[in-house]
Amino acid sequence: MKESRFTIVYSVCATLTCLNLAFSGCSVSMGQLPVYTGEPAKFPLKEDGENLVHVQYLGVGGYLFRYGKSALMTAPSITNPGLLKIATLTRLKTDEELVDRLLPFVEDLEMILVGHSHYDHLLDVPYVMQRHAKKAVVYGSKTMGHIVAAAVDRSRIVTVDRYAAKGRIAGQWLYNRNRTIRFMAIESMHAPHFAGIKLLPEGTYRKDLKHLPRTVFGWMEGQTYAYLIDFLTEQGGIAFRIHYQDAASAPPFGFVPELPANDRKRVDLAILCVASFTQVKEYPEGIVKEIQPKNIILGHWEDFFRNQKRPVKVLRTTNVRCFVKRLESVIPGDSRWFMPEPFTQMRFPVDE
Repeated sequence: MKESRFTIVYSVCATLTCLNLAFSGCSVSMGQLPVYTGEPAKFPLKEDGENLVHVQYLGVGGYLFRYGKSALMTAPSITNPGLLKIATLTRLKTDEELVDRLLPFVEDLEMILVGHSHYDHLLDVPYVMQRHAKKAVVYGSKTMGHIVAAAVDRSRIVTVDRYAAKGRIAGQWLYNRNRTIRFMAIESMHAPHFAGIKLLPEGTYRKDLKHLPRTVFGWMEGQTYAYLIDFLTEQGGIAFRIHYQDAASAPPFGFVPELPANDRKRVDLAILCVASFTQVKEYPEGIVKEIQPKNIILGHWEDFFRNQKRPVKVLRTTNVRCFVKRLESVIPGDSRWFMPEPFTQMRFPVDE
């Protein structure tokens, strides 16, 4: 499905106006924000190699999770097209040299989860699958599948719509080949970007594209999903549970559904989205009070319009201190939170 002339013209006008209002100022220095850089460690660890989940933040909504010999990734965002390219409809394409240089080892990767299909989440995924993760299967909405099918064989694309949890009704678990990882997609939502307006397209695709979208307006959002991810023991028990979101959502979107007794476990690590949190009610309070996570990582907080060679700064119009204050008002007493700099590696112990 091609972008209509009306859609493009309307979107250009709306986006240019809103971008000018929302992002005309400079991005904010990290200043005194408690950005985690990986040293010194702020939580108790066992000896390296022992019963640990390794997490590397890849920027925006991208994370690489490893436990034992199993690995799962959420859609990485490394290219970071500049604001001028976005606003002037310059063709968006993956910076292959940059991805080759910055992406960690992922040849053993089995699964890539996509929360939604805007360019800042999906743009680099086709190239990563072609060049770096040649055995990985990508999971996400039907729209995600129709976009990625322009560059990746259909056998490596799974759409999760029919398997997803809806409200309190549980969905279906999807497993990797060796059944060491499983996940459940959860219907969620994407907060507006600014003043109640979405600056990026909300639409969907109904058939496979022949070419990857040329402009920002071709990367349609599709249905947004949160994910409940379990790393499993050799006996099939839950070793470590992750709740992942790549977009802020209003309660009860993204909440964990009702699960049978043998599938219940406290969330060990919650991935929260800082961007646009003021555009919905009770975020992050609602999701944190609901899932009571042991550990929390704050993502999608940095300026993703910056060149990767430049110092990391806070996303324009985003009051991270306010987010932290609201988070700390509801965080469980035994929980910890971290705001990692992109490409920082972290390790979390697994309960025995």
